[in-house]
Amino acid sequence: MTWELSDLLRAIATTIVIGIHASHHWWFGVNDTSTISPEIFIDTIINQVGRFTVPLFVILSGFALAKSEEKRTFDLKIFVQRRLWRIVPPYLLFTLLNVVGRSQFLAADWLERGQQIWQALSTGMGDYHLYFLGIIFQCYIVYPLLRRLNFSLRRLIVLLLITFALFSLRWGSAIFGWLPNMTNFLPNGDHVIYWLSYFQIGIWLAKDHGWTNLFVTNWRSPSWGYLFAIAATIELSEFYWTAILKNSAEAVGHYTRPTVLFLTFSFLLWSISWKNSNPKSESQNFELPPTSEFRQAIQPQIKTFSQASFTTYLVHVWVLRAIAPLEIVGGILFIPLAASLSWLAGITLWQTLQPTFRS
Repeated sequence: MTWELSDLLRAIATTIVIGIHASHHWWFGVNDTSTISPEIFIDTIINQVGRFTVPLFVILSGFALAKSEEKRTFDLKIFVQRRLWRIVPPYLLFTLLNVVGRSQFLAADWLERGQQIWQALSTGMGDYHLYFLGIIFQCYIVYPLLRRLNFSLRRLIVLLLITFALFSLRWGSAIFGWLPNMTNFLPNGDHVIYWLSYFQIGIWLAKDHGWTNLFVTNWRSPSWGYLFAIAATIELSEFYWTAILKNSAEAVGHYTRPTVLFLTFSFLLWSISWKNSNPKSESQNFELPPTSEFRQAIQPQIKTFSQASFTTYLVHVWVLRAIAPLEIVGGILFIPLAASLSWLAGITLWQTLQPTFRS
């Protein structure tokens, strides 16, 4: 994993997250579990196969924190100051912006308004995308401890096995009612317990001394791409099956599923393999266009998108609300339109407030 790849993945993940939220009215099971059409099928692919993006954000957050220690020594006081400044102000601002505009807030007295604000801030549900800030904030709290865990293959295998078991138990209990006495103690999918493994793996990506890169070179990049395609097919098929079984999309299309775990790591390994792609055609003795020069040419643009990704994530829900009347064009056209306008708003705001949000 490199900074350049991290920047690219942030831009990709942000775009797909916007697509997930923009596709909400069209994906399979939102209205019923019997209707299917090309529009529903395409939007469901975006909504469900794109589920690797939020775990990927958590991985990239852990990677960025650990990788930054190569430039400056870890200092707990500075770390706390920088992380609080990055998370708390936007969390407070966007929570309040959404809460104070609700009709029940405007109709309430001051005591009830205070209770509504406190409930929104304490639960992370001030707006439907702010739960992610709560997850990241909790990961930041334990980072001073997690950074001390050195990478080893044994620890990686144990962590993956524990994570798979936890996700399987959560999924099995929700779908089949496995071990009801035990699963009553399992928190919902927004709890940090389901995300710390991703965060720790991100930390290890920065400190594995190149082990991941060596592991990835065992397969050619297209082979990792095929693995991701298989994982995407399994994840999508599992979603359709459970949505029909439970007659609900919202109840089964969450992130804490074993198939999403498989999907996330297959995409991560595939993305790491991109730099190992053979620049020469296997059937012709000539070189393809200079991909390295092309990458260098677009790297400044990718860097801009990466730096503006957090701001874009924060504002995109407001963009979606503003352009809601344009949903009449249908899901296939609305998603790229929503992504384009969200990036435009996010980059514009980031450039305006760049000194404030620079981390």
